[in-house]
Amino acid sequence: MNDVTEDCSEYVVTANEVLSGDTVFRTADEKWVRGIDGAAVLKCEDTGFVALGEAQKDENANIVMGAYLVEVSREGGAVRPVHIRERIRALGPTVRADLAQVAQGFSTSEVVDQ
Repeated sequence: MNDVTEDCSEYVVTANEVLSGDTVFRTADEKWVRGIDGAAVLKCEDTGFVALGEAQKDENANIVMGAYLVEVSREGGAVRPVHIRERIRALGPTVRADLAQVAQGFSTSEVVDQ
């Protein structure tokens, strides 16, 4: 019998920090960080929904707003959002390369390349 979890996608929980408006990601120890590489990578959507429920406690405490799941993949050991909208949120704007998060090891081409 095949194990269904072998084919599960991976997810991270993201939101916006209330005070700054910055994009943040939830860590394994239930904190929020600005870099996606610090995010807890969750196997399967069901596991993600459990973590999302926990993250919503931080919404109720006005720490973050708009928490949701983002599908990710691993590329060369790095965590990268699957969809272009989420790549832009995680890696920075596409119109000004100097504003991208290059300091965190991302190349500006990663924002728009799929």
